[in-house]
Amino acid sequence: MSRYFPVGARRLFPRSPLVTDAGERGDDQHFHPGQTLEGVAPVLGLYYRAVSGRNAALLADGGEGDPERYPDTHTTIRLPARVARFVHGADNFDWYKAALTHRAAHYAAGTFDFSFAAEAAHFARLRPQLDAAGMGRSSDLEAFFTLFALRELAIEVFTVIEALRVDQWAKQRYPGLAQKYALVQKNALGERADYLATRSPRDALAEILVQASLGADVPPLVPALLHDPVRAILALCRKVAAAGARVEDSAEATLRAYSLIARMPNLAADYGPASPVELEPPAADGPWPLEWPEPERNRLEGEEVLHARFDPVAYRDQLGSRIARYRTAGPLDQQAIYRFTHADGTQPARSADASPAAQPAAAPPPEPLAHDHHDHFPGDQSVHETGELHSHERFSFIHPEWDHVENRYRRAWCRVRESRLESAASARFFDETLRAYGSLVPGIRRSLERIAEAGLRRIHRLPYGEEIDLDAAIASRVDTRAGLAPDDNVYVARQPQARDVTLALLVDISSSTAEHVAPEADEAMRAALAKVHGKSYRTILDLEREALVLLMAALERVGDTYGIYCFSGSGREDVKFQALKDMDERFSDTVAARFDRLRPLHTTRMGAAIRHAVRKLRGRESRTKLLVLLSDGRPFDLDYGQQYGEGAELEYALHDTRQALLEAREARIKPFVLTVDPQGNDYLRAMCDGLDYEVLEDVAQLPARLVSLVQGLAA
Repeated sequence: MSRYFPVGARRLFPRSPLVTDAGERGDDQHFHPGQTLEGVAPVLGLYYRAVSGRNAALLADGGEGDPERYPDTHTTIRLPARVARFVHGADNFDWYKAALTHRAAHYAAGTFDFSFAAEAAHFARLRPQLDAAGMGRSSDLEAFFTLFALRELAIEVFTVIEALRVDQWAKQRYPGLAQKYALVQKNALGERADYLATRSPRDALAEILVQASLGADVPPLVPALLHDPVRAILALCRKVAAAGARVEDSAEATLRAYSLIARMPNLAADYGPASPVELEPPAADGPWPLEWPEPERNRLEGEEVLHARFDPVAYRDQLGSRIARYRTAGPLDQQAIYRFTHADGTQPARSADASPAAQPAAAPPPEPLAHDHHDHFPGDQSVHETGELHSHERFSFIHPEWDHVENRYRRAWCRVRESRLESAASARFFDETLRAYGSLVPGIRRSLERIAEAGLRRIHRLPYGEEIDLDAAIASRVDTRAGLAPDDNVYVARQPQARDVTLALLVDISSSTAEHVAPEADEAMRAALAKVHGKSYRTILDLEREALVLLMAALERVGDTYGIYCFSGSGREDVKFQALKDMDERFSDTVAARFDRLRPLHTTRMGAAIRHAVRKLRGRESRTKLLVLLSDGRPFDLDYGQQYGEGAELEYALHDTRQALLEAREARIKPFVLTVDPQGNDYLRAMCDGLDYEVLEDVAQLPARLVSLVQGLAA
C-alpha cells in the first residue's frame, strides 16, 4: 500500500526563522529559554477573568502539552508548564495570551449560546425544525449533535469550525492582539507542515479543515478525488471567518463539512498523483444532504480504527463533552473590568455585531439553567432537576432560598451534600506549617497564648491563691475590729474555666482560590513556606490552609468546640459542604492529614452553605455560638436567580446571602464575614449592612488575622 501523499508535499507555511521548537536555535538569533506558566499565572488569571467574566484555575498540563490528554473543564484550564516556541521571550508570553483569549472567546463570542431555532448570518438553513431534532435534551447544542450518525466526528468538525470563528472574532474584537494572535497561528500552522504525508482521504480532508481554520488559504497538492471537497471546505471557512458570523453559522458549516468528510474513504491507498487545486470558480453551496437527523449507519466491530483523525492545535482547547452540556456563559465578573486597545493605545472601535446591545435579548427561562460540573465529582450530571428538590440520600439536606424579587422564600430550593474530606497519607502540611510559623512569627504564638489565657478566670475569696483579695482582706479586718470571727478566704487565684463557645468556620474553596498571591516579603519566611507548599508561590487556598492550621492549633489549646467546613457551589441541586473537622469529631492525625486534600472547586454559593452551618449550630447548647465566613470573593453561582434572566445573578446572590446571615443572628448565632477580596467593600456594604464584616487588604496577613479575629469574637 503506497503513501497517500508524496513525501515532498508542498508546505502551506514554511517554518518561520523567528520560530523555534524548545531546544533549537535560530540561525541568527539567540536562543530564549522560554516563558514558564508559574511566572505569569497571576497576570494570566486576571487576564482570563477580564475577557471571559469567569474565574478558572490555571494548571500545568503535566509537560505533555496535549489538550486531549489534559482537557479543560469549565473551572480549570490546562496550559503547558513552559512555552519556548519563539526566539523572543515576549512572543512566548503572547502565546499564553492567545491560548487564554481563545478559551475566553468561547464565552464572549457565544459558543454556548447556540439556539437551534436561530438562523445563521451567512448560510441557508439545513437544520430541521425543532420537533425533528430530538429536543428535550439538556441544551440546544446537545440536540444539534443528535442529527449526526457519527456524533464524535460531528463534534470534532464543529470544534474546529467554531475555533476558526472565535479566533477571527477575537482578532476583530481586540485589534491590539491581532498581530500577536496571527504569529501564534502561523507557528501552529508551521508545526503541521508534514501532517498530510501518510493520511487517508478522510483524515486528509480533516487535516485540511484544521489548517484552513489556522489561516491556510493555499491548499496542498492532493489527488483529484479531493479537489472538489477541498474547494468546498475553503469556501465554508471563508464564510465562517466573515464579520458577523455567529455560532449558528458554525453549526450550518458543520453540517456541510461533516457531509464532505464522512463520505470520503478512510483507508490509505494509492488514489492517483497529487496535483494543485484550482480555486476558481468558487465552489457552490451544495448540493447537501437534506435528510436530518441522519439515518443510522451500519456499525462494524473494530471500526474505531476508521475514525477520522483530528490532531489537536496546541493553543486551542478541546471542548469535548462540555460543548453539549453547557447552555450559557453567565454574567460578567464585576470584579475584573479590563478593555483591550489598539497597539497604539487608542480604544478600539466596536462593530455593530460585536456590541452586547446589538444581540437579541433572551427570554428568561422558567427554571435555573444548566451549570458547571467539575471532574472531581464524576457521575451523570447532564440532567438537572426543576422545581422543588427532594432528597433520599444520606448526608443530603434540603434548604430554602430567599427570593428578594418576590419577597418570599423558595421552598426546598437547594440541596447541600455533606461529606468529610479524605485524609492524605500523612499530616505533612499541618506539621510543617506549625513549624514554619512557630519559629518565624512570634506574634502568632502570643495570639495562641492570649486565647489560652482567655480560658482562665479570677476567683475571689479563696483560702489560698496567687495574690491578696483586697476587698476580702479589708472585710476580714473590719470583722476582727468588730469582735467577729474573721474570714480567712482572702486570696485571689486564676482557675481554669470551661469555656462555653462553639465555632463554625465556613471556608470558601471556589475555583478563584487557585489565584496566586504576592510572595512573602520576609525571605526566611518565604523559604520556609516554599518548603511547606513544595513550590515557589502561594495561592489564596494555600493561605487559607495556613490560617486554618494555626486556628485549629489555638482552639485545641483552649478547648472550644469547633467545626471547620469547606463549601463550593455547582448549581442549586449540588452544593458541596465538606467537613475538614466536624464539631463532634476529636482532633487526630487523620484530621490533620486532610489539609493536603483541599482543592479549589466550582463557584461560591454562600446562602445554602450558611444555612447548613446554622443548622449545625442550632443543635449546640453553648452560650456563645460563632459563625465565621471566610471568602475570597462575592457570592455567585451560575443558576443563582436566573429565573429572572441573565444579569440578575449577582443581586439575587447578595440578597440570599444577606438573608441567610440574618437568619443566623435570629438564631442567636453571631455571624462574621472576613474576605480577602480587595473589592469586597463594593458589595459587603449592602450584603452585611448591620452585620459585622472585614475586608483584609493584605491577603498575606490572613493567617495571623484569622487567629486574632476568633480570639476577639469569643472573648
